[in-house]
Amino acid sequence: MARFPGLLAVAAACVAATALAEVGAGGAADDPRIASAWRVLRSVDCARCHGKTYDGLAAPSIVNYAATQNRETFVRMVLDGDPPRGMPGYRSNPYVVERIDDIYRYFIARAKGELGPDYRAPTPVERQ
Repeated sequence: MARFPGLLAVAAACVAATALAEVGAGGAADDPRIASAWRVLRSVDCARCHGKTYDGLAAPSIVNYAATQNRETFVRMVLDGDPPRGMPGYRSNPYVVERIDDIYRYFIARAKGELGPDYRAPTPVERQ
């Protein structure tokens, strides 16, 4: 891979573009992956530092961060964190790792205005 650093950047851009297109195609509010991401964010309590709508509090806005960073940078920040600034990494949390693409989709949808700050995931239907 080191021989083709541009290839990695192109691949990351394609994944980000696909995520953007998919969110817009079916409606973000009805996307079960977005709902799953919302539940993960509530579970790990990102709101504690980033505010209840993730628009910033003691820590910066995740919505603005997703809007200004590429997918690779966003994922690296969530998984590895920035310990000197107080941001924990979630690489050891399988709940976050397994849904990192959905989390990115959620914040891209927020940044694009496809989801408002008052979005709440629908309650899962109980199986009988």
